[in-house]
Amino acid sequence: MTNSYHDCSTSHTEKRGNTADLESFEAYRTRFAYSGDKLFHWLFEHNQQRIKSKKVEVAANNLKKIFAATFKLSAKTGFHEMSLRDLSQETGISMGGLYSCLSKKEDIALMVLDIVELVTSENNHAAQQHQDVASQLVTGIQHHLYASTLLQPWFFFLYFETRCLSTENQLRSKAIETQTIALFEQMITRGVDQGQFNVDSPYFVAQAILSVLQDWYLKPWKSKEKQIDLNTYSRHLLLMVKRLLNLGEVSQTLNP
Repeated sequence: MTNSYHDCSTSHTEKRGNTADLESFEAYRTRFAYSGDKLFHWLFEHNQQRIKSKKVEVAANNLKKIFAATFKLSAKTGFHEMSLRDLSQETGISMGGLYSCLSKKEDIALMVLDIVELVTSENNHAAQQHQDVASQLVTGIQHHLYASTLLQPWFFFLYFETRCLSTENQLRSKAIETQTIALFEQMITRGVDQGQFNVDSPYFVAQAILSVLQDWYLKPWKSKEKQIDLNTYSRHLLLMVKRLLNLGEVSQTLNP
């Protein structure tokens, strides 16, 4: 699945070479291909086997309402308990209108999986375009944090509702997490081999990084209570990573 965001991120990282300038959230958001109406147009274009409607604007607008209502209802009762009739009442879309966008309720969870899987894959790919391993790690961390901010309800839903998917698709969902940990672990291991990092267990450091990243979008109330915004969270996360890697003052790349 190739798109403009993938191409943009690749050229951007190639220009940076060995230096990972800390990218701002605003810069990332500007070139992010899956926010606002663009997201629902992408879903329409890539789910023709599920969507009967041929009117892109009507379908995209209905999908927008469907996902907003799904995230609201599933947070209250769980996706398993939510019915299409509940969804019809919440969205104001007739049952016929729903079936023009969905063949069954499970299509909603599959589309969420598709988006989170795609975004994570593209972010991981972008991180690997750097030559320097510290730059790769910083980019991987930042992009995961930024994407999960822009798509917080999507990441949240998939994490808690994976059990509603088929066994095959549950494995796909779980692979998003395990592959990200594996990528961080590989980066850290290379850093250790190159003498950049000083870590006994790259796996546990990689897992700790992902746990803190997940905490941001799974339990946002914790940051709100402490009045911690995205930039503050990102800065302290990178400081934590720097200490976990026992860098001291040797790496300017990880200085937030």
